[in-house]
Amino acid sequence: MLVSAYSDTNWAGCLDDRKSTGGFAVFLGANLVFWTARKQATVSRSSTAEAEYKAIANATAEIMWVQTLL
Repeated sequence: MLVSAYSDTNWAGCLDDRKSTGGFAVFLGANLVFWTARKQATVSRSSTAEAEYKAIANATAEIMWVQTLL
């Protein structure tokens, strides 16, 4: 069965502390098995790419965990 994930971020979306909001969804085949959206722990200073990399890293860790369960 295919495990896939989609992620997205809103770079510096919080006007109070300039932290990005990131989220991802993990699918097993066509079924959603996990999703999350939260403010990232650190401020991404350089660009939107840094925030995206953080979200991708979180999604990758979650995919690896789901594959370990299978």
